[in-house]
Amino acid sequence: MKRYVYIDDDESSHDLYCDNRISNRKYTLLNFLPKNLWEQFSRFMNQYFLLITYLLLWPLITPVNPASKWGPLIFIFAVSASKEAWDDYNRYLSDKKANQKEVWVVR
Repeated sequence: MKRYVYIDDDESSHDLYCDNRISNRKYTLLNFLPKNLWEQFSRFMNQYFLLITYLLLWPLITPVNPASKWGPLIFIFAVSASKEAWDDYNRYLSDKKANQKEVWVVR
């Protein structure tokens, strides 16, 4: 794709270019839960613990209450998800601060 720059052109040609906003966010409100769960379960250890927790639902092979295993698993996922949400929010604030900086435009 070629980009042509015209010197001393009118302001209407500036609509052809994309803006220079910075965005380092990983999530949006709509995709946070699916993306975060995908990242959580892409780790082998989380897959292992999920498998063990599913096996504990079978009363024939487990001597313990299944809630004693689901509680910690859900707690760990919730803590990890809240950490990711907090980090993403801080990236949003950093991007907002960078995008609101005053810049010099050379023409």
